[in-house]
Amino acid sequence: MEPERGDVVRSTDPFKLGTDHQRPWLVVNNSFHPFADEQHVAVAISTKEYDDSLPLGEDVWETGGVPRATFVSPWAVHSPRSEDLVAWQGRVTDGFADRVVDSLETYLR
Repeated sequence: MEPERGDVVRSTDPFKLGTDHQRPWLVVNNSFHPFADEQHVAVAISTKEYDDSLPLGEDVWETGGVPRATFVSPWAVHSPRSEDLVAWQGRVTDGFADRVVDSLETYLR
């Protein structure tokens, strides 16, 4: 699986404890990532809403989706490797991916 910016994929969550170690991730890196064919920059998708969460509504999906209300947590960054990806879940619009990256950037400057 070679995801692109805007793809939602399932992978192990290094922040989770217990037996369920997977979660969906939104891939946000672009083609300039130095290892884009083997490693990615992704942010967590959660059913928990926090003050700075971005709603992942039906209107932002190009294809695929999730079964219940979910939110992107742009501060929860992970760098999964291609071999760690379990499944492709869908794709969001370029505009929504850009909005997530803009939000992530506020935590880095």
